[in-house]
Amino acid sequence: MNTVQLHLQNLHLLIEEAGSLSALARQCGYGKSASLSQLKRRLESQSGDDSARGIRPSLAAKLEKGMNKRKGWLNRDHSKDLEKARAAEQAAQETENPTMPSENAVSFTAAAGDRTATVTRNTSETQITVSVNLDGSGCGRFDTGVPFLEHMLDQIARHGMIDIDITCKGDLHIDDHHTVEDIGITLGQALKQALGDKTGIRRYGHAYVPLDEALSRVVLDLSGRPGLVYNIEYTRALIGRFDVDLFSEFFQGLVNHSMITLHIDNLRGRNAHHQAETVFKAFGRALRIAVEHDERMAGKMPSTKGTLTA
Repeated sequence: MNTVQLHLQNLHLLIEEAGSLSALARQCGYGKSASLSQLKRRLESQSGDDSARGIRPSLAAKLEKGMNKRKGWLNRDHSKDLEKARAAEQAAQETENPTMPSENAVSFTAAAGDRTATVTRNTSETQITVSVNLDGSGCGRFDTGVPFLEHMLDQIARHGMIDIDITCKGDLHIDDHHTVEDIGITLGQALKQALGDKTGIRRYGHAYVPLDEALSRVVLDLSGRPGLVYNIEYTRALIGRFDVDLFSEFFQGLVNHSMITLHIDNLRGRNAHHQAETVFKAFGRALRIAVEHDERMAGKMPSTKGTLTA
């Protein structure tokens, strides 16, 4: 999102908050709305020009003061605030009109300015809450009822330097399938939400990780296009009581909902535990690289098409 697009988005928010363009003009001390109408048209016509200046500082200050916004409000992305408000409104409506859980019963919240997200996903098979902080210290807290999955999730948190908190109540009396897959889905949704529009990030990440005889490679692109290439031939079907086939379901769910392109290759290994652990450690390391801010890319979109979310 360039400067003009950001200013236009925030101008629309001010108009919505004031009730109309005329009301915004009056609130900000304008006798007529013509000046703001001209500003709006100019921003719309320049939205594709990355070199355009947007709203000049003196006018921005007048709009911010008139609408009781803090200095610099127009230069910040408030889309997360809007999503949070809509999620709260939806939750209130659901409280007033409760329905049975469904595949689409998902709510998002994120703190403004932070790369954090909390996702709650409730279905008839699982009830899950995932919180992530992309700029965390590598802390993981898990309560899922699937110990080996928790061990692997802890690798993502620790080696990705991402704080992850996951609670899940699933139909484990049937098997682990729904729990593992749905945690992948919900974690993917949280990652997508926390990343925002991806301005200024490195975008790509890769890592090779060994553990004794095992070696795995993970390469990923925060591309906005879901895709999974998964090449692992486990040396046994179960690790303890955990079915290794479920790891592909986990990553497929994560990829589909985080909109990540992900290549996973276990290059060698004889111990299935080692194979799995190198994969999750490598994924954490690759993700850490990809989500990091690149100083040379500051304020820029790491894509020639200008977006990684469409």
